[in-house]
Amino acid sequence: MAKVFPFRAYRYNKKKVKLENVITQPYDKINTDLQGEYYKKDSHNVVRMLLGKELKGDNDLCNKYTRAHCYFWHWVENDVMVRDGKPAFYAYHQEYKVEGKKVVRKGFIGLAEVEPFGGTVKAHEKTLDAPKADRLNLMKATHTTQGQIFMLYSDPKLTVNKVLEEQIAGKKPDMQLKDDYDETHKLWIVDDPAAIKKIQKAMNDQKLFIADGHHRYETGVNYYNFMKENGVEKIGNENIQNLMMTFVNIDEPGLTVLATHRLVHSLKDFNKDSFLKKMEKYFRIEEISFKGGEDKARKELFEKMDNKAETEHVFGVYFKGDKQFYLLELVDDNVMLKVIKGKQSDVFKKLDVSILHNLILENHLGIGDKQLKEQTNVKYVRYRDDAIDRVKKENFQIAFLLNPTLVKEVKDVAENNERMPQKSTDFYPKLLSGLTINRYNLDKDRDL
Repeated sequence: MAKVFPFRAYRYNKKKVKLENVITQPYDKINTDLQGEYYKKDSHNVVRMLLGKELKGDNDLCNKYTRAHCYFWHWVENDVMVRDGKPAFYAYHQEYKVEGKKVVRKGFIGLAEVEPFGGTVKAHEKTLDAPKADRLNLMKATHTTQGQIFMLYSDPKLTVNKVLEEQIAGKKPDMQLKDDYDETHKLWIVDDPAAIKKIQKAMNDQKLFIADGHHRYETGVNYYNFMKENGVEKIGNENIQNLMMTFVNIDEPGLTVLATHRLVHSLKDFNKDSFLKKMEKYFRIEEISFKGGEDKARKELFEKMDNKAETEHVFGVYFKGDKQFYLLELVDDNVMLKVIKGKQSDVFKKLDVSILHNLILENHLGIGDKQLKEQTNVKYVRYRDDAIDRVKKENFQIAFLLNPTLVKEVKDVAENNERMPQKSTDFYPKLLSGLTINRYNLDKDRDL
């Protein structure tokens, strides 16, 4: 049972700032270069809260977390950040292109009650301790959340979508901007009490599946436990147990999952021919030559992968210095029931990422969980062409190209309370940070 709540979000004042200059990608997509770009765009850019710079001389009393707290209140006091007057849900549309085709992903932003995994909320990816500690330090310092947790739910009748469409029909968005990838983001305030009740009722029977934001969700649970242990009470909708999220219906067209490809490096004494010979035991191997031109070969490889994406387990492979690609198609996926001997479900064992990680990387290249976590032998990249180009130009030995994990597979794995390896899913586009900020209620006598 998903308990969702409207809230009074803090939002950027369009009279004071240009939205494109202050809204960012999620914190885990911001590298040092992008962080620097955001800092230069505007002194009010949410990156100063979301992922502040570490400065020389930082200590327990003055650091990126305490500065985040100061930035927020400085913006509020100067009307750069303004709190909405009524509790609301926020209809959130993302217009983007996939292979030249325009797609619109529709969802809504609200609060939801956090709980440990396994009940209403299902996870599908593993998490690491360091990012959770970092996010918790930020929450303790600011008592806010600036980024979105991407939640999926299943409603074939599109009940919530229809309510939201009725509310925003014919209205201009309250916020609209383009992101770093030229995708369009639109936000509408939905504060009609009757509509809010309909949405809450429709979500009541839902299970929630985390598409993106596992670290942030677990941090929300940890924050709630920490505050509760320190005697803080639950006050209003914006209470310490309710975490800001974006909810997207799996059954609504517009949901896109991209693959994340693996680049292998630093293998000692690697021999391509020996490796392929071992793979013949498990895969049908097709060679796609560059004789007709490399571009033509790439197109043929990608088309064959796409055509088998929902029916077969296939991988594209490119070896450094080669003049051909290889298409590896698993002959019998039941082999994975023997390769992975744990208690995981058959669905988990037969995921493309499970096949790649366990059958190929671990069993035949010696790259296990430890190496994957430390990225001593593997790097991750989003685009297929980029993966191939980086092997050609940089110090990588092999590119393994995957098809995207299916949404149904994400749901099935989460239903079994299992966790996929990291980088198993890439829901595109990302949910922007800074569109709405939730400030927790901590004091009965103070309007925060």
